Amino acid sequence: MTAEPTPPILSARSLSRTYGTGPACVEALKGVDLDVLPGTFTSIMGPSGSGKSTLVHCLSGMDRPTSGSVTLEGVQMVGMKDRALTELRRRRIGFVFQSFNLLPTLTAEENILLPLRLAHRRPQPQWWDAVISALGIGDRLTHRPTELSGGQQQRVAVARALIGRPAVVFAD
Repeated sequence: MTAEPTPPILSARSLSRTYGTGPACVEALKGVDLDVLPGTFTSIMGPSGSGKSTLVHCLSGMDRPTSGSVTLEGVQMVGMKDRALTELRRRRIGFVFQSFNLLPTLTAEENILLPLRLAHRRPQPQWWDAVISALGIGDRLTHRPTELSGGQQQRVAVARALIGRPAVVFAD
């Protein structure tokens, strides 16, 4: 007896994204197909301007593709209303941005908890302890971003992406 194949946690089919019209038209993505299996790491590589960030933004629901489909845990993201898409991103997607996007007036702990607070959720205590411990930032939680090194800011951003136990994490 063979085991059923594991369904992808994230899929894209015929994903395209075009910017502009006429002679100024730029095809950033053209017919991309992608499957990401649960528990795997996927790296998107290519030269500057090849569409990596556009692909990540379309896969994560931060941008809408011109055509094609994106499915997260069996839920079709393309065509979702803004509110439903925001809720899906808030509950099932974690983000680590290139510039970290930490709010300077908040402490590290407040920055980490921000997505959960916006969703009216609390962190699971054991998961909180595991994330903070694994990232080695327990002694920096009361510090503001300007009081943290670049590496510490990065780890706070990673903690923020992980704390809600998302189905998928995007790091740009």
